[in-house]
Amino acid sequence: MNAALTDEEQARLAAALRPGEQCLWQGKGGAAADSPPAGLLARLFGKKAQPAVAATLYAITPKRVLALPPQGELQEWFLMLGLIQNVEELADGSGSIIFDYEELNGQKIPRGIIAIPHVAQVKILLADSIDAAYNASPWSV
Repeated sequence: MNAALTDEEQARLAAALRPGEQCLWQGKGGAAADSPPAGLLARLFGKKAQPAVAATLYAITPKRVLALPPQGELQEWFLMLGLIQNVEELADGSGSIIFDYEELNGQKIPRGIIAIPHVAQVKILLADSIDAAYNASPWSV
């Protein structure tokens, strides 16, 4: 279920972790980064491969969720009840786990773990991690 990350992506992720913090899951999102290069016929007819776009990296730790966009600042959400607002799953099993929305140029942009494969499995792991964090809390009943 964990996506294979390049050495550079592993280094980006490791730099965002706190000392001693472990990843329960790591992955990357965004269809542009996973687009295949143009095939032979497409190249013969002058169609070029789409340039590879750096993917947003995601990690779930025992206490928080991290999103590391290729440009911009680290986003983090602490594991708490009610964190998951919506899960959007496509027919191929990919999708997004939405935590909240950001208003940008009059549009609501979802924030969370966006455009990842195997979204249902990641949602289960995240829900279990939230339950574990809640049950470990001294304020849980």
